Amino acid sequence: MADSKPNAFPEAKYKDQGLPEYTENPLISALPKIMSPAQAAMALGKKPTYQQEELNLPNHIRAHAINRLTREFFVPQTTHIVIEQKLSKLIRCSYLNRNPNKATFKRKLNSIRGLIQEKDLTAYVHDEVDSPASSMTIAGISGAGKSTTTNIVLNTYPRVIYHPDLHMIQVPWLKVDCPHDGSLSDFCLSFFIALGRRLNINYRDMYASGRPTISKMMADVADLCLIHAIGLIVIDEFQHMSLAKSGGEKKMINFLVTLVNVVEVSVVLIGTPKALRLFSNEFRQARRASGDGSVVWDRLKKDESWEDFLEELWPFQWLKNIVERDEQLTNKLYELSQGVPDIVVKLFCLAQSRAILLADSPVEETLSPGLLDQVFEDEFSIVKPMIEALRSGNKRKIEDCNDLVFPKFESDMINAVNQLVAKPIEKPSQVELGDPVGTNIANSAIKAIVAMGIAEDIAKPLVSDALTKDPKLTLIQIIQIATTALTQSEETPSTKSNAKPVYTNRKNWSQLADDDLRKMHASKSGSMYEEIQGKGISYPVNELLAG
Repeated sequence: MADSKPNAFPEAKYKDQGLPEYTENPLISALPKIMSPAQAAMALGKKPTYQQEELNLPNHIRAHAINRLTREFFVPQTTHIVIEQKLSKLIRCSYLNRNPNKATFKRKLNSIRGLIQEKDLTAYVHDEVDSPASSMTIAGISGAGKSTTTNIVLNTYPRVIYHPDLHMIQVPWLKVDCPHDGSLSDFCLSFFIALGRRLNINYRDMYASGRPTISKMMADVADLCLIHAIGLIVIDEFQHMSLAKSGGEKKMINFLVTLVNVVEVSVVLIGTPKALRLFSNEFRQARRASGDGSVVWDRLKKDESWEDFLEELWPFQWLKNIVERDEQLTNKLYELSQGVPDIVVKLFCLAQSRAILLADSPVEETLSPGLLDQVFEDEFSIVKPMIEALRSGNKRKIEDCNDLVFPKFESDMINAVNQLVAKPIEKPSQVELGDPVGTNIANSAIKAIVAMGIAEDIAKPLVSDALTKDPKLTLIQIIQIATTALTQSEETPSTKSNAKPVYTNRKNWSQLADDDLRKMHASKSGSMYEEIQGKGISYPVNELLAG
């Protein structure tokens, strides 16, 4: 039922879903099995690669390792499990009346498509609600993890499923980001682009060229939902939707109601509390049903969940002097972040990068409340109004800060060397990027090092550093230099501060190493000066004076 090449997509594998109405429907039985809360927690949790040997890496490469936390760290909380269970239900329920194995399927499909083509979707609301599809809103402040959690949950489901026997390409879910200050036509355009990328079809040109009317675009969106058996549409950043440009709330509400009640596609709206509160009440009333309600996404409270979060986060330090978390550090992190996970992780990462780059010795390479204050002051000025509003507990102030856009800190961490190191950096000879031989050797070296168990984001800069210093290195030499950098031992704060001198009794000096001055003193036959001269280790003072 699609123009895409089906061979490019994974074929359906049907599984027992535990309920007959699910197992007998190929659009549902092709989905993963329903997860228990414990299974969901395991599936959602993410931790970055961490190897003790990476602490020996050069500073600028360790910045890459620290950056893993922004991509690969996720601690499931109760709210996350609730979201997973709700989305699981929304996707499956939307297919209950769309069973391709039933004789009524094609007839129902054609009648719905006819209804869509004939009706003006800007004014139509279906009165008889028999659709099993449902709707939900997820509201929360910026950075609380709404979109991150939803993405992680959605990615536990296939993006596309090909059913050879049904000649059907199924899209279980589709996420559409609202363009900033966008209209309903802008949303439809974003839908065509998102679905087109998923299926490798240029739906933008097919449906949005030639200035089509908004009614035509909305009908095409609904039609594509049927053609590709879309189970769930997630509309993110809904606060960006301009209801004025879209012709008011009624037009947008009627369109979403049609998707849920007529097309039988479940819909999830994600946005800030203020935007969704104004919109979702009318949406629920128009649907004549409560749907699956709403999830209000709050920051982490300073309770057991906050402690659990920090307990998981704290071990991921790429610092020479790793400090244990105490009450002072715990309180300072909460004071600065107010429990917003996005801020906590980024502050933790940037503080590590700053500690590495400013330390004059390994013992100074550590986290402290003062450092956290300094980094927050320098790097987080854009979120200060929101943090102050959260601290005050004033709901109106918090809502006024809801549209803050979080800056991208990842590049700051990686490029921090150029910004913070004051002393001049030696510029080694550059590798000619166009050299195919050098590129092949570099790629081979990276593959070999990754095969040894070293993370790729560390292997790449190690190989690049080696070739930058000497472009003529062989493959074996590159691997040797890269692995040596990992295993090279450096003086740590513990060995520096705790090392005690070893006392050797004078009677045992003759048993010491030959280059030990005490051994020379015990073995000398003449003066100590003659003994040192005989060993060739005296400083050539005469040459210095003569020069």
